[in-house]
Amino acid sequence: MNIIYIIIKEVKHSFRDKKSMAMMLLFPMALIVVLSAAFNSSFNSSIDIGTPKVLYNIEGTGDTSDNFRSGFIEKGKEFKIKFTKMNDIDSAKKKLVSKEYDAIIEMKSNNKIEFYKSGQEDLKAGVVESILSTYVQEFNVIMDISKVNPSIINSLISDKKTDYSTITSVNKGAAPSSLDYYTIAEIALIIMYSGMTGLFGIASEKNAKTRDRILISPVKKYEFLIGKTIGGVIGTSLQIAIVILFSKFVLHSNWGNDISTVLLIFISQIIMAISIGVGLGFIFKNENVANGVLNFMIPVMVFLGGSYMSVDSFGSKTFQVITYLSPVRWTNRSIFDVIYNNNYSKVSYAILINIGIAVVFLAISSLLFRKENV
Repeated sequence: MNIIYIIIKEVKHSFRDKKSMAMMLLFPMALIVVLSAAFNSSFNSSIDIGTPKVLYNIEGTGDTSDNFRSGFIEKGKEFKIKFTKMNDIDSAKKKLVSKEYDAIIEMKSNNKIEFYKSGQEDLKAGVVESILSTYVQEFNVIMDISKVNPSIINSLISDKKTDYSTITSVNKGAAPSSLDYYTIAEIALIIMYSGMTGLFGIASEKNAKTRDRILISPVKKYEFLIGKTIGGVIGTSLQIAIVILFSKFVLHSNWGNDISTVLLIFISQIIMAISIGVGLGFIFKNENVANGVLNFMIPVMVFLGGSYMSVDSFGSKTFQVITYLSPVRWTNRSIFDVIYNNNYSKVSYAILINIGIAVVFLAISSLLFRKENV
């Protein structure tokens, strides 16, 4: 019962402390909104290049020319390419040089296709060239088929509905937007700062000189330590739950189809963070020193974990290896894998690392607490 009383007291204290509540609730909410907006372009895979303008001319007649008109010119309009028929190639080239148009396409009477673009790097012209190249490859396939069975060439060329090639994107869309990324990242960040809850839970009792009075009562040292730790974990978990609900129903962040596993990983991180704070509260007798050490550890771990910015493609291979020394990296990576790849391979590692660190700091706390005199 003593443990339960201490847990209830810690939870109440967490919600009565306005400064702590503001930090644990408003701070992550603001960070998610601000950072997701600031780095939105870094996560946006679509680029608006404008409307490519192309001059074209088709000299020949027949099924091949008709297929080029319907299979390339008409379909090219679906890619927002603006086609304009030209009358004279020389004047067209002048317009290309003056940047009035981005490219020229001319289909000769012998079905040879000529493509012109500016000598400078031009993204719009590059897009047109890529689409044209795809069409030519498809047409070449039809020509190869006709060599084997010439009788079907006319039906293949005149077939405007059949796609002879298909491009499939693996894991299309299986990536977080800036909002989705920073929702997970900033929750992981603020959980690390909950270590202060564990630290101040120990230090405040010392400063108020209430710890000795508690221990003079029938409360055992292990009950005090367990109650403080569990109380901090429950209080922080409830605060994080509010942030998660805000992100899900107000910001509409993506939490995937298995939020229970995601919550389990976060809870293991909360246990670790609180335990680190409790451990530092016993390791250092001076609260300011303990607070300084904690405030040094947290930014390093969350930076390596990718909570300030994505570190997936940042730095050298050596740096990438170093990032996995941070438990926050394992937490973030495992959660993203669960949400976007349905991959659970890192979940057990993330939880074991978090709980392992928690056990180490709680063991140190227990040993040091046992040596202290009341």
